[in-house]
Amino acid sequence: MKIGFMQGRLVKPVKSKIQEFPINDWEYELELANNINLNFIEWVIDKNSIDSNPIFFNTEYVKNSLKKNHIEIGSLSDDFFLQIDNPEIISNKILIHLESVFKKMIELEIPLYVLPLLESKSIKDLEVKEQVVLLNKIKHLVPPEIKICLETDLKPETVKILFESLDSNLFKINYDIGNSAYEGFSYKDEFNQYFNLIENIHIKDRLYKGSTVPLGEGDAKILDVLNEIKIRGYKKNLILQAARINGVNDVKLVSKYKKFVEDAVGKKH
Repeated sequence: MKIGFMQGRLVKPVKSKIQEFPINDWEYELELANNINLNFIEWVIDKNSIDSNPIFFNTEYVKNSLKKNHIEIGSLSDDFFLQIDNPEIISNKILIHLESVFKKMIELEIPLYVLPLLESKSIKDLEVKEQVVLLNKIKHLVPPEIKICLETDLKPETVKILFESLDSNLFKINYDIGNSAYEGFSYKDEFNQYFNLIENIHIKDRLYKGSTVPLGEGDAKILDVLNEIKIRGYKKNLILQAARINGVNDVKLVSKYKKFVEDAVGKKH
């Protein structure tokens, strides 16, 4: 397993937002991550910084910064997809955006694209046939080196049915522990339905129908979940996306979360 972190969690949040590309501190954050031996990152793109995110206009510089700090980008989280104001879930504008993103992912050798089908972009009110048609709109755009990790609010049984009609070599699952707790899903039911499809896991604790909270303080049964993935032999990505705590240094907190996860999955420090 590779333990990494969601970009922006080691530095001061942008305009007090929970998650946004740290436009002024992204390089400094890589240094901080290297200092605590956290050398795996999920890169973030969002609407506010889409025109200044360096992966789009200064790819070589990003490569050099990553190399200097011994950081690997394991996945890319596309919050732009969530934030774009369009009634269509996958519009022509999104398809053009995806082409641009995939091109840069290839240049940076980023293997996983996390597609957040949540909030205004949720597909839970669509019939499965409609879900399949929607997702297959992007199928022809995806290079063979990239997998699309769907992060959804679908019930476990619906996810299983959906994937029976998708190309499971291309489409995978991004499992968010906290968001599943928010929905009231049973992690055992989820894993029994689709564990083999999970490619990326967001480590987060959350209250049922409530907010994100520090690890171990929510309804996610986080230790049980981590123990279960260890028992089932999960060997892929674990991305720290846990809550900040007011008055606590972000680097110290993420280091604490990292140790929490390492202890739970039996990974040596």
